[in-house]
Amino acid sequence: AFGVLGPTEAAVSMLAFLVVLQSGGWDWGVEPSDALLAQASGAAFTAVVLGQLANTFACRSEAHWAGFRRHQPHPLLAWAVLFELAVLAVFLLPPLDSVLGQALPTALGWAVAVAAVPAVVAADAVAKTVAARGSRQRRAR
Repeated sequence: AFGVLGPTEAAVSMLAFLVVLQSGGWDWGVEPSDALLAQASGAAFTAVVLGQLANTFACRSEAHWAGFRRHQPHPLLAWAVLFELAVLAVFLLPPLDSVLGQALPTALGWAVAVAAVPAVVAADAVAKTVAARGSRQRRAR
């Protein structure tokens, strides 16, 4: 999880930050406005939170990807996800948004941040597929 999912989350988070900055007119070497920087920070934070939600589902099994159908539903996990989304909303709205130096992301920022979910799930699926193939090859020897 640390070697695959963490870097995936970090990459999407940084992408969300940079996309919001660039779409807001920022250019390399120029200091962005406080409002634009807050929106970029909000997009990055949202990507991290959504990536962690995906990570939660990805790590339910060491061998199967998050969409594997044999997972048993877990009601506490559903409540935990709802709680985390509620906390995200609280952190992105006044007065905590200004305390944390962030604001609601732009529409493009939201789109990139939401992309953290399929990115983490896909990275997890690829990593587990590669690990399973390696395990089968070792057993075949």
